[in-house]
Amino acid sequence: MLRLALAVLLCALASCARDGQRAEPNDGPPTPVSRAAESDGVTLTVTAARDELRVAEPLRLSVEVRAPAGLEVTLPGVADAFQDFLVREQGAVETEVDGETRIWRQEFTIDSNLSGAREIPALTATFDGGEVTTEPFRIEVASAIEGQYHPAEFADIQGPVAVPRDQTPRIVYWTGFILVTVALAVLLWWLVRRRPRRQAAAAPPPPPHVWALRQLDALLAERLVEQGRVQEFFFRLSGLVRTYIELRFGLMAPERTTEEFLAEARRSRALRFGHQDLLGEFLAACDLVKFARHLPSGAEIDASVDVTRRFIQETAGAPGAQPPDAAEVAA
Repeated sequence: MLRLALAVLLCALASCARDGQRAEPNDGPPTPVSRAAESDGVTLTVTAARDELRVAEPLRLSVEVRAPAGLEVTLPGVADAFQDFLVREQGAVETEVDGETRIWRQEFTIDSNLSGAREIPALTATFDGGEVTTEPFRIEVASAIEGQYHPAEFADIQGPVAVPRDQTPRIVYWTGFILVTVALAVLLWWLVRRRPRRQAAAAPPPPPHVWALRQLDALLAERLVEQGRVQEFFFRLSGLVRTYIELRFGLMAPERTTEEFLAEARRSRALRFGHQDLLGEFLAACDLVKFARHLPSGAEIDASVDVTRRFIQETAGAPGAQPPDAAEVAA
């Protein structure tokens, strides 16, 4: 307890002794900076949340690609492109369909350990038949330490300063401060000792098939088909099945074309032949709606939902299942 009280006291004294040597943060509103490029109907936009920051201060960087819905696009490799910045966090790729346009979004958190003008490099997104590249731009990174004296700039010698003889008020002040600090430290120690040490166990994530069936019921509850959003419904239904397969069998389904995924499924033999055929017919039907603008009938939509539910239930007990992570459970 004595060490804790002394540590609190030393921190308070050090805080009182500092005289404006620490740089104050920039409280002004941030100024976003953005670069965009377009090629063959594909638009790539890179946006930084602000154009200036301090050393080690996090900066949010977002990448967005807009392209025709039937076009496959590969997002820029941001982590490999940076030299002046470090990528601290990399968000998941999010996609959505807006009419005839498909949108990819990904966010990053970056920072720099060096001050000065640092560069966000040119980033390139590739697609079938071409690529699109943004122009680089600069971010000003300020030092976290300001107000240091220059050796050539000295103040003139001042005259003598009168020192007050009566130090009693200061002694009384610091004595009272020390007593209050010690009392607070003792009170904090007492409260910590009395607090019950109970830690609730985190609930285990559900198995992949339980998660997938919940997601399917939630998707049907949105009634997208009744609202005329059939293409969006099949996009999400196909994505649900692909994610379930990745969780259940360890096959990297979400980022691959239907042909690539089915070829990997046959090589790995994770799925039985009957399930491979069922899955191939389902994904082919989804591709007709997503990319060929096929408008299915009500019976075809119901059949796709039934196939999805039956596929999940029949493969629920298959080997290789892994529970979904926390982010997928929250979704």
